[in-house]
Amino acid sequence: MERNLKPTGLVNLLFALAAAGVGTFIARATASYTDEVVGVFLGLGFLVALFSYFQMRMEAREKLEKLELDELAKSARNTALFEATDAEAFPARRAREQFERWLVPAFCIVLLVLQAAAAWWLGKQVLNPEAREVRASLPMMAAFFGFLFFLQFLPGRYSVNVARLEGQRLLQPAGSYLLLGAYLCLLAAAGNVAIHFGHSKADLFMARALCVILTLAAVENLFALILEIYRPRVRGQAARVLYESRLVGLLGQPESVFTTAAHALDYQFGFKVSETWFFQFLQKAFLWLVLIQVGLLWVSTSFVFIEPEEQAL
Repeated sequence: MERNLKPTGLVNLLFALAAAGVGTFIARATASYTDEVVGVFLGLGFLVALFSYFQMRMEAREKLEKLELDELAKSARNTALFEATDAEAFPARRAREQFERWLVPAFCIVLLVLQAAAAWWLGKQVLNPEAREVRASLPMMAAFFGFLFFLQFLPGRYSVNVARLEGQRLLQPAGSYLLLGAYLCLLAAAGNVAIHFGHSKADLFMARALCVILTLAAVENLFALILEIYRPRVRGQAARVLYESRLVGLLGQPESVFTTAAHALDYQFGFKVSETWFFQFLQKAFLWLVLIQVGLLWVSTSFVFIEPEEQAL
């Protein structure tokens, strides 16, 4: 029996709404540029979760309509009802098709405008930063961001796993944004701690990096809209969700890079490279290896080379 997506979609919507509301409040209460950019990402995630929930409801209505007509067809064959056109006999399917044809591209255009406007407005601020006065207890706000991490991580991980294992494509966009929002909340917490200890430049660098990611997401959305015009339409075949961002999915699920690489290596070498002990170890310890490498690079800055004619203190 196919899973009912509406409860999961509603949970994603409520958690995304809570994260966007709390994140926006924190961004207005602090002097962190990173908090502002993270608040934009959380707001975009809420919009995606809201739109995908409405699309789930329309597909659920279509499936219910099909079940009802199948039951009627068993008891009343060749009636006028089943001799009618598809638009008359299947109004829910017709509504869903019109929704995907017109409203989905319109939503993507609105999303593109919001992404571009936010990237332009925030980019001007982080490129020409002004001195800001701290207006809130930054350690407390960092703790709130830690709470938002758990609030988004659990439903986001559940949604992307269901989408991957059961092919539920409508859960993927909201789940990816929830996972990305969870990780960005940790980044915002680190930015608040950095400002608290007087390292405001670290917060500025993180905000600039997030503005670049927001710009790339807008460019990806633009190319997706252009390619959608030339995409072949096959009746009965479910198309990829247009507002699903592969960049957001990659950042929210970095382990997917290893899955793609494993499939490519398996195909290239002709055997299961992904099942070797070295690949499994690399997949599990990759993040720790990167952190160790970054730590070694930072420690290397403490070494100074003294020339023969120089003195050191």
